[in-house]
Amino acid sequence: MSEVAQPLRGRRAVPAPQLRPLRAATSDTSTDLARLIAEQFGKGPVHEVRTTVYRRPPHDMLGTEGYSLVSNYFLRRVLPYCLMHGVISKLQGAILSNIIGRQKKGRIEVTHAEIASELDVKRTSVGHALDALCEKNLIRKVKRGSYELNPRVAYNGNGKEQSEFLAELRALDLGSQFPDRLAPELTLFSWAEIA
Repeated sequence: MSEVAQPLRGRRAVPAPQLRPLRAATSDTSTDLARLIAEQFGKGPVHEVRTTVYRRPPHDMLGTEGYSLVSNYFLRRVLPYCLMHGVISKLQGAILSNIIGRQKKGRIEVTHAEIASELDVKRTSVGHALDALCEKNLIRKVKRGSYELNPRVAYNGNGKEQSEFLAELRALDLGSQFPDRLAPELTLFSWAEIA
């Protein structure tokens, strides 16, 4: 007897499973090959298990070329155009980037002094720039030191959370039509046309 065929000391040899030829499924049965294999190699009948797959919705962003925390279209087309053509100032662009980096699910709690300190600019300049960004519907002031970033420009969170936040903002039915309408000088980037 070879060394492989001998049982190990103190252990019982486990017999190999007996292979039986598979029964062919006939046209009058609905048994499939996977079920036949499972029943013949398993210990009894096979029970079906059904699952439901939940897919998270994608982010709803400005542009149509994929989704990210910051809209690729916004970074590639809108922001550079706005900076090059004076639609927003360099300071407004810097503050918008700062706010995007601070957000937690679209909400920002920050003082003018904190932003001014990080950007090394005057606090009063920050206030004017934030007001201008609010007029363009890129952000919305909730109260002093509290803002909401337009969640179609940038959003930190999954698509389901973003959808809920968008629904919450739309329910406010704001006169500015935030978050779905940009300022008139940004009409080149109509979200209804490119989203």
